[in-house]
Amino acid sequence: NVEAYAALLDSFAGELQQRIVPHARAHSLLTHFNGYLFGHLGFAGNEKNFYDPDNSYLNCVLDRRTGNPINLCLLYLLLARRLRLPVSGIGLPGHFLCRYQSASEELFIDAFNRGKVMTKADCIHYLVRGNYDLREEYLSPVSPRRILTRICGNLHQIYSRLGHPEAVTRFQRYLVALGR
Repeated sequence: NVEAYAALLDSFAGELQQRIVPHARAHSLLTHFNGYLFGHLGFAGNEKNFYDPDNSYLNCVLDRRTGNPINLCLLYLLLARRLRLPVSGIGLPGHFLCRYQSASEELFIDAFNRGKVMTKADCIHYLVRGNYDLREEYLSPVSPRRILTRICGNLHQIYSRLGHPEAVTRFQRYLVALGR
């Protein structure tokens, strides 16, 4: 029910709008945003069952209040867009973050870890620690199409591990259609 979930997101954004101070510094604004989303609403990363397919479906994430990094970031992005905040998705290898970037401030948000605020140096440290190349593209915003492709790729892998060939085939078709 797309309309019901859109209305739910609109409701969240309306409540959040009452809690944040317009034109506040990024750290203050993100503290209020995170307090509402992860404290008041109780969203959290699903650490107990990370590879549960429901972590990758936004409607299930909204219903259960738990999800994987990319879908919690998607929720973050959808709320930020409704509030006209300068937030974008960042597709690190093996993880997904949001980035708040204004003319004077740049901060990264780890929605899987209750909105932990990170610096660019923290992100570089993550890449170095994981033995990933230091590529500028890893810290650049990704398009909605790339987000959807990554979600479908995750589901393709999950269903492969679970031995669900029909779902594997369905997500393979989605990935082909998305141009992966």
